[in-house]
Amino acid sequence: MKDNLKSRFIEFSLRKQLFEENDNVLVAVSGGVDSMVLLHLLNSWRRRLKINLGIIHLHHCIRGPAAEADYRFVKETADSLTLPFYFIRRSIPEFAEEHRLSLEEAGHQIRESEFEKLASEKGYQKIATAHHMDDQAETILMRLLSGSGIQGLAGIRLRKGKWVRPLLFAARSEIEYYAANNSVKFQTDATNEDVSILRNKIRHELLPVLKTGYDAQAVQHLAQISSVLEEWDTYLNAAIDELRAKGILRISKNKMSLEIPGFKLYFSWIKIRLIERMLSMLSGEPEKVAYNKFADFLHWLDQGRIGSRFSWSSSIESAKQKDLVIFYRTEYDSGTGNSVEIYPGAWYQTPASGIKLNISEVDWDEVQFHSDKSEEFINGTELQFPLFVRQWQPGDRFRPLGSQHSRLVSDYLTDMKIGQPEKSRICVLLNKNEIVAIVGVQINDRYKVQKRDNKIYRLILATEG
Repeated sequence: MKDNLKSRFIEFSLRKQLFEENDNVLVAVSGGVDSMVLLHLLNSWRRRLKINLGIIHLHHCIRGPAAEADYRFVKETADSLTLPFYFIRRSIPEFAEEHRLSLEEAGHQIRESEFEKLASEKGYQKIATAHHMDDQAETILMRLLSGSGIQGLAGIRLRKGKWVRPLLFAARSEIEYYAANNSVKFQTDATNEDVSILRNKIRHELLPVLKTGYDAQAVQHLAQISSVLEEWDTYLNAAIDELRAKGILRISKNKMSLEIPGFKLYFSWIKIRLIERMLSMLSGEPEKVAYNKFADFLHWLDQGRIGSRFSWSSSIESAKQKDLVIFYRTEYDSGTGNSVEIYPGAWYQTPASGIKLNISEVDWDEVQFHSDKSEEFINGTELQFPLFVRQWQPGDRFRPLGSQHSRLVSDYLTDMKIGQPEKSRICVLLNKNEIVAIVGVQINDRYKVQKRDNKIYRLILATEG
């Protein structure tokens, strides 16, 4: 197999439809053997593939003079092939320290963001990297050791947005053999031998043991597992959409609610993937959930008291209600006291609650009293517009419907068994400085409708989303 990498490369690229006619392809070239072989193969087949090539290089500021030598080498290669050359200089160590990342993860994030930005600016439809089968096996083992979920175990994707990995079918030994037999020059990175780095430790210590002591085809078998799990991840995404369609998962702007009984019916990988997607939507960044964290969450879901919280990060928490668990960003948990002016007829977003509110005048014939708190009818004789809506504050008082005495809003919400985070997000509707209603909970007895000659307003609430 080592002597026909070139033919297998074109067969794989065509069968997997990695490129389209007239694609501009940006090749990520570090100067190492893998990326130089990728460049050699793409350049050899570019007329058959009908693609145009450009080269991009990241100067990572890690190895001093060696990094400068890599840059010069890649630039000279681009010049010799008369290909467009782009390079980005970023200090990976500084970025890693600032964001508390490993050097590998910091490099990954910078490459992803900077390369995609440049590709969009320069009109490149694809970004090709030299990840191969051994990289895949190392990645899967790293993620197994870290307790990754199914998405992580799917490993390095053959396609992901603009990114393609045309060498993912090939072993490292095949790539090195091709370089030696086709006079492909490359740079050697001494840090690849540093076994204090987990990937290198797996490459130089764990994988050789697996191949010689247990399974000579370990790399291939791990890569096959990755392909199967990538298909599973596609299925899981569809299952998550099904959860939302069934109403088990409900999403609004600042929070998400999950029905606990329905959630428990699914197996763990769907649960983990669902939580990862929810956390990602709330944070705006890709989120991964280690199995230990997931197990702690399940224990809390079973044993935690109503109103208790589970912390995912410094900015995202979950709160337990009777049959629901709420996921929310913690910055929305603190009231600012800001108020919104309310006029009849229009819809208004209430502060930090994920609720929209509308108030409009109605005739007596439209009045229908019921227990649904999303629709209330109030006596508007004394209303002076604009009304105001804001989050409740300590010291707020009102007279609940049917009561002769006023009560603290905080005590009333506690008696109604409204726990966090919902309690802190509750809003009140004000007529001047008097509470007309706790929005979605209860109206003030002073504003109840009693006679046909009252001026009547209907208050309607709708969940955002």
